[in-house]
Amino acid sequence: MKFKNLKSDDILVSPFEVHKTFTVTNLDSGSGVFALPITKGTDATQYNWTTDSAFKTISSSIFHSLPNYYVINKMFYRDIANMSGYIDYIHGIPNGVNPIISYTETRNLYDTVNNPDLQTLRRPYTRQLHTSASVISIPQKLYGEYISPMSVRLTDDSTDSTLILQDDGYGNLYDIAFSSSYSARIPDSNNSGSVVGNVFYNDGLVVITDTGSYSSVGLGGGSDGFSLTFNSTQTIYESEYVCNIGENEFLQTTNKSLKVGYSGSVEFTGNDLDDGIYRNSELDDYPYDLTGYSTSSYKNNEPYKVGTELIGAATHSDFSTYVTSIGLYNNKNELLVIAKTAKPIKNEKEMALNFVIRFDTT
Repeated sequence: MKFKNLKSDDILVSPFEVHKTFTVTNLDSGSGVFALPITKGTDATQYNWTTDSAFKTISSSIFHSLPNYYVINKMFYRDIANMSGYIDYIHGIPNGVNPIISYTETRNLYDTVNNPDLQTLRRPYTRQLHTSASVISIPQKLYGEYISPMSVRLTDDSTDSTLILQDDGYGNLYDIAFSSSYSARIPDSNNSGSVVGNVFYNDGLVVITDTGSYSSVGLGGGSDGFSLTFNSTQTIYESEYVCNIGENEFLQTTNKSLKVGYSGSVEFTGNDLDDGIYRNSELDDYPYDLTGYSTSSYKNNEPYKVGTELIGAATHSDFSTYVTSIGLYNNKNELLVIAKTAKPIKNEKEMALNFVIRFDTT
């Protein structure tokens, strides 16, 4: 077997993102998508919480509303103004402002008090968690690395009319029936056209925070349930390896059938076979695994002989080897990739060959 090292210029790895659209409903068993209510509770229920407190059973599994509320609140709805030490600007809420006000006024993403010159920056994310909400969880096996922004559409039939919620690409959910007022940031007196929930793209969570007309979204069952459509995102890495065979390279062969008088077959039994390699004696360390075996060369009471003489066709000046497979190995000589040619490629002595191997990994 012949080896050749590849140069860095011979290797190209190109990442690209792929997307797939999923549509799931509350009736899809086994999908891993489920919705549950969460609630803040009172001091009494918080400090005297028991497993008998409010919960929802899904596929024989119990999900408790109270502890899940505090998990969601701590992860995504903490007020930056109340943080100490490390300030989490990604998951925290700047100044804990009301979402409607933040979309009708210009406010800084960080600290508007100490940095008044930055007050003209508009904050794209708007989050406010009330005393209750509903959460739809999507497993990573569906959304991949993250949910594609502007791909989430939640259709709910739990009310008298069908509600359709869409994400705006910035992690906010709005009712498409009020898309005009939402885009203009001018909700009416009933707050129609404002933020009704949030999408956390990297975590596969959809949270409906509105406690009014949308408080039952995602919590219905049967025909009164929901349908959720979203695009998953996964990075694919296309690897390209250019394997070069120069002139007068890889002209030798280890094919046993080319040896004079030897069939190349191997059939050792009993003590003659030690870990797959025949040993004539304990001191015999000849590399038979590299040169080949031949039973016809072994006779009783005679040493094992390895065939070295090639048949006439193999010694002719026009003899050429053919390429049928190319293997890629790591630094430990471990085989990682095998590439097959569509047909045997003749390796001419005075001709250089380039083989381009492409494969995708995640």
